Parts: sequence; C-alpha cells; structure tokens
Amino acid sequence: MGQRVNIQYSVELSDLEREVNRLYFCAHDEVTKIRRDFGEGKVDLEISGLDKIDSIRHNLAKVDIMLGDIHNIIEGYIRYKTQPASPTQQSVDSPGERTEHELEQIEDRLSRFKEMFNEESNQESKETNEFPN
Repeated sequence: MGQRVNIQYSVELSDLEREVNRLYFCAHDEVTKIRRDFGEGKVDLEISGLDKIDSIRHNLAKVDIMLGDIHNIIEGYIRYKTQPASPTQQSVDSPGERTEHELEQIEDRLSRFKEMFNEESNQESKETNEFPN
C-alpha cells in the first residue's frame, strides 16, 4: 500500500453529515470494486492468483482506513455533542481577565522557582565550603 499522510481540515457543522457520507460512498465504491475483483469466486494457484489476492487485500485495507476515518469523525462529533462546554468555552466573555489571571499564576510560579533555585544554590555553596578539595 502507498504512503499515507494524516491531514486535518474543517467543515461547517451543517456540512459534516454530507462530508461523512462522501467518505462513506468512497468506501462503498471500493467495496463494489473488491466484489467485482472476486469475480467467480475462484483463485488460481498461479502468480495471477497471488496478484488477485494481494490486490483484494490491499483494497480491503483501503476500505478499513476509510471506515476508520469515518468512525473517528462520528466519534468526535458525538463527543462534541455530549460533553459540557469546557471552562475556556464558558469564559469567552472575559478573555482579558483570564489572561491576566494566568499571567499572575505564571509569575507566582516563577517566583517560587527562583526561591527554590536560590535556596538550592546557597545549600550547595555551604556544602562546598564545608568540604574543600
């Protein structure tokens, strides 16, 4: 199977079902091709039989990947519809206050880190002075 790359793009919520169905019909078309490749349901014990089976397996893998993508989209949509709004979504009205609060928290953490670092440096200096080389 060829190389694959993950992409991410957005669609309007109102277009989501149409996009999922577009992907589903692509998978459906692939299954139809696979069914046609099965033909009469017979495989030769030759290179041609090996090629036929390899082609079918390759196409089944493509269908599985497509269906997996569809599954992930639907799962994400259901999660979006059933989970309550996150705190960041609820506080969109006051982004300035939230940012200011976050900055205060970061400054506080930095101050505590500096204090800890200074204490640790002082402790190391004392130990070095107590046990000279």
